[in-house]
Amino acid sequence: MEETPLASLSLTHVHYNPEDPLSFLSAWLALVPQALCVAYVTLIWASREVEVILMFAGQMGCEAFNFVLKRLIKEERPKQMLGKGYGMPSSHAQFVTYFAVYLTLFLLVRHVPTVPKPDTTPYFLMRVALAAGVCLGAGAVATSRIYLNYHTPKQVLAGSAAGVVCAVSWYVITSFLRAEGYVDWVLDLGISQLLRLRDLVEHHIVKADEVDETGTDITTVSDDQLMEEVAEGLRQEQASKATCSDKIKFPQQRPKSLRRPELRRDISAPPPPVQPPPPAPVQQLPDRPPDSLSLAQLKQIVQDMPKADQPAYAFEYADSQPLAEEIEEWFQYSEFDRIMLLGMKSTFEREWASFCARQSAVSNQLSWLDASHDLRKSFIQQIINGLQDRDISARNEALEVICYALTGIWGSTAGKAVPDYPEDLPPQSVTDTPKSKSLQIIWMQRNAELVEECSGLGPLLNCLCKALEKNRSSPNPELDGLDSNSDSSNIAASEHEVNLVLTALYIVVEIGRRQEKHDPQNVPLRYALMDLKPNLPVFLVEVIARLRWDDSANIPLTRIILLFWKSLLLFFGGSESLKKAKEEMEPRMEARENSPNRRTPFLTASPLDYHLFRQEITSKYPAYNPPLPVVPLELENNSILPPLPQHPSRTSSSTGLFSGVGPSVAGRNGSILHQSVHIATPAPSPPPSPIGPGGKAGKKQNYQTNQNFPFMYPPLDDSSNDIGGRGSTERQDALVGKRWEGSDVPASIIEAGKLFSTHVKMTRAMSQLWEERERFMKYDRGWYLDENSAGSDDDASGELAEGLQDRALEERRKSSHSWVPQRETDNDDIQRRLDAVESFYSQVLVHLQSITIVFLKIILTNVSAMVNQANGQNGHAMSDGYGAANGFPAAANSFSDSFNADAAIEELDNIRLREITGKAISGSLLLMLKWFKRSHILKFEYMTQLLLDSNYLPLILKMFAHQDIDQAIAQKNDREELGFFHFCHVHSDQPPNSADNSDEDSSPSEDEAVPPPILRHRRDTDPGTSSVRGPSPQEALPELVEGPPRPEVDELGFPTAPPPKEPITVFSWRNFFSAINYLHIMQKITRDKAHRCLLLVQYKSSTILRKGLKIPDPHLRYYTLKLFKSQVPYCGRKWRQSNMRVITAIYLYCRPELRDDWLAGSDIDAEVEEALPLEQALRGLTHWWHLRRYKDVMGGEEGASMMEEERDFFVRELEAMGWGFAGEEMMNEEAEMAANGGMMNGTEWDGGPLQMEGW
Repeated sequence: MEETPLASLSLTHVHYNPEDPLSFLSAWLALVPQALCVAYVTLIWASREVEVILMFAGQMGCEAFNFVLKRLIKEERPKQMLGKGYGMPSSHAQFVTYFAVYLTLFLLVRHVPTVPKPDTTPYFLMRVALAAGVCLGAGAVATSRIYLNYHTPKQVLAGSAAGVVCAVSWYVITSFLRAEGYVDWVLDLGISQLLRLRDLVEHHIVKADEVDETGTDITTVSDDQLMEEVAEGLRQEQASKATCSDKIKFPQQRPKSLRRPELRRDISAPPPPVQPPPPAPVQQLPDRPPDSLSLAQLKQIVQDMPKADQPAYAFEYADSQPLAEEIEEWFQYSEFDRIMLLGMKSTFEREWASFCARQSAVSNQLSWLDASHDLRKSFIQQIINGLQDRDISARNEALEVICYALTGIWGSTAGKAVPDYPEDLPPQSVTDTPKSKSLQIIWMQRNAELVEECSGLGPLLNCLCKALEKNRSSPNPELDGLDSNSDSSNIAASEHEVNLVLTALYIVVEIGRRQEKHDPQNVPLRYALMDLKPNLPVFLVEVIARLRWDDSANIPLTRIILLFWKSLLLFFGGSESLKKAKEEMEPRMEARENSPNRRTPFLTASPLDYHLFRQEITSKYPAYNPPLPVVPLELENNSILPPLPQHPSRTSSSTGLFSGVGPSVAGRNGSILHQSVHIATPAPSPPPSPIGPGGKAGKKQNYQTNQNFPFMYPPLDDSSNDIGGRGSTERQDALVGKRWEGSDVPASIIEAGKLFSTHVKMTRAMSQLWEERERFMKYDRGWYLDENSAGSDDDASGELAEGLQDRALEERRKSSHSWVPQRETDNDDIQRRLDAVESFYSQVLVHLQSITIVFLKIILTNVSAMVNQANGQNGHAMSDGYGAANGFPAAANSFSDSFNADAAIEELDNIRLREITGKAISGSLLLMLKWFKRSHILKFEYMTQLLLDSNYLPLILKMFAHQDIDQAIAQKNDREELGFFHFCHVHSDQPPNSADNSDEDSSPSEDEAVPPPILRHRRDTDPGTSSVRGPSPQEALPELVEGPPRPEVDELGFPTAPPPKEPITVFSWRNFFSAINYLHIMQKITRDKAHRCLLLVQYKSSTILRKGLKIPDPHLRYYTLKLFKSQVPYCGRKWRQSNMRVITAIYLYCRPELRDDWLAGSDIDAEVEEALPLEQALRGLTHWWHLRRYKDVMGGEEGASMMEEERDFFVRELEAMGWGFAGEEMMNEEAEMAANGGMMNGTEWDGGPLQMEGW
């Protein structure tokens, strides 16, 4: 039996040429894989690092892959080498290539060192150099295999390629495992914790004390900087001790006075001398924890970190709801609308069949969907021509056909989906175009475009004007083809015509908004509607404003308001357009735009804030000269408005420079220009006496300096003398007029001034207000030459008099025309919107007060209905859960007959109608306020004055006081089975299978057509146990408790009960939208206006507004907190102590300003005293601006003649001094008239046309 030859296990056996040094070096390089394996094992045993284990596992996998490849390819080694095994691919090359590539990816991508910072260039270059060295080493190992003839170049390249593939693939796999949390999961296993495995790959975790809630960096001082400051303090202390020892040792030397450390701009004050702390008592601290965190501690910290809270309600604030929802809200749950829809369908089918019969090449059974575009266009053109018919019945038939086409030919399209409806649409697109309504919506858009193509929008608007305008329609009913005896039919036909044309225009406006949303560059409907005459929003304003004087007009007011709101959204634009306009027109701050390392948020300050800061800092540090302000405000003026006539510095004299602008201010109800203005320097307040009450001296506060005293002298320096420390007498004269700069002022003060000045933002609104303020003051002082100036004196002669007359005529000719808007931006779309706002404002200015009163009357009516319903005074008992008293749902009535069902549906429709009206009113008011402010700040101020004078604040507070806001938001008063699209589907050619179609051919007024009662609340209890009158609140309480609880939060935003697992989708979007808008409007009215904020305090609004803080919605809470913030300065200390959680919430959720002293306050008494004069000054400036810009609207030449007497500044001054032509007698008469309420006939400043009326 032969003996088996022995094999050799020689892992380090390498053939090389001993006479060749390179061959010897290559032999050592061949041992690199073995050395790396030893390094792997050593690092794993020493560090227990997961990254090393993962890398080594990939290395072993790479070797296994090489083993498999060699057995599959079976390519021998070079003939010169008698080595064992296959040679394709090279295992050495594959090993080192994997190591080099994986280590390179780790160093450059995954590894993020903490100290020093990873983004510094030197350390990044060091990592790049290390990775390059590893790659070069790998290349040397691979080359050595070729040099030693162990492999061919092809085999080495194949091995290197396989190593790269293995390294990249394993790196991607490990990255996925880390991202998905599998690595952390393995580390949490018991076996991993037993083996003490850890993962030191850095994660980007921000320490809790580095950033506050606003994102501001509050990082503490580093140890190195702190040690430097401590060392500097120790050196100064040692120097002072050495100086004292020198004094004792050498008494003959002249002693030197101690000098203060010099303050510089770029350094802070040195710390006080640091004394060595006493030695700490020795304690035995068993098992002192290490400096680093364990994995379990780190995960616990991460779990405790605040996470993004899931919203309680799936509510997203938008300009409006999607198209389908808005169309649903247009139609009511009434029999009138159902009859109108069915009549539209029957009329269209009859007219379409008749039209097809007249066409020789068209079959009678041709569907509208299958007809050609030209055929549909000719049919619509024929119908539009019928709108000019004088017979109201013919017009109504034409309107029914157009409305049926605009509603999407719902007889053929309702309930159907578009054939190519994509299945992977985002949720927002699905909400905008639901699948079951997609075909009908598409045909609504196509038919609206077809009506516009046939020029049908103009006839529709003319038809609306004839139907609503009494002066444009003929008073003789015989001209309309009606018998004079049929008054009731005439009224019904007129109402039907108005509803039809409003429906057509509303759908066209909605489709225009849909076009703009999907393709802002292609909006033919918007341009066509904007070019109509008369302007649609202006005409609707006139119709609504007429109701102020004649509220008996029988018009569909809710639909008119809805159309007005949507036309404003289409003409002006919504939130996106406002945002673009703001970005385009607001002045950009260079510090914000150009700073590469700015922090977010970037806190700004207004020029008024910086002006107040300069006043305070210069009164405290007279040696400091801060940077100049943006606008040159008067030193004693604390407002951007014109100087107050009641200012203390101007009331001490009646013969000052500006004393002739108007009568005295005894009545305090005159205009700003009619008040006496005096200039004087107020006496400074005496310092507080050190003697306390009772004549006893108060206790000294440890020699503390009174902080109200200014620092009159700069710190001591080398020029100081030895006695007083104020400088020598030779330099005193030079120092008297010096404005000290540089090291004489503390660095913190200089830094504060620079920071404040660079963060001042002059908004467009403030720029406009400043410009009008300057024009107003120049006009008041007679600096402008306009139409009221005289041409020349009688004594003037020659060419000078003739030239002055020509100039006066030219000025009068120029000013006779109305103000022409100037181009404000290069963006054509934004400029077109601003022009539309300006045109709208100039035309509706005379109706703004009326429409405001009408809107607020409607809100008052809705509030009264809400109060009556809550008190059970709604006239009839509601059944099946439709009633609600004090927020408790009423139980079902045992009577389920058709009468009760009709009453329930009618009550539901009334509640729904009130909600829709409130939504449209709040949206219209807020949109007008936003665009008026974007156009000109004084338009916005005038609108807020109208709302304030019409009692908007008490009305909305009353609404919130009587309305359970969380109940209103959680309760959805919409029923899909009563909605428009469901009705269309049921009565279409393809009704739903589950619907009862037996009533389609019957009259809609029959009992069979009435749907069953729809429950407004889910009922868990047996309805048979309820009584006719409904349960009391105590009886209904268990039923309410058994249902799902509504989510609530406390003042700080923390939930008071376990939040829902998923966002609630069943809620009232309308009530959410209206509540947010009402609060937003209130915040805009009262923002930065002390007089109006004091009204909120007077109305005790904090108790009412607190309800809004319970709703877990960020928008609702934000505007509620803003309203609280405006009141805090004027509330007492007791109120603040009891509302500290609200104040904390304001700090957490309201963005602060750079000068945000709303809590500490400044001089509240002075601010309250000036609140009413500032309000009057703003109203006077607003009224003056309107008189100058809108002369035709505000009175024309009559208003110009009334102010002619006040135009000459010098005449007024002479009359005030008693040197005028009328003498003192005339001046006294004018003063008496002013004291009694102003000029007898009124002047430009009295605000007559702008005086608000209550109701």
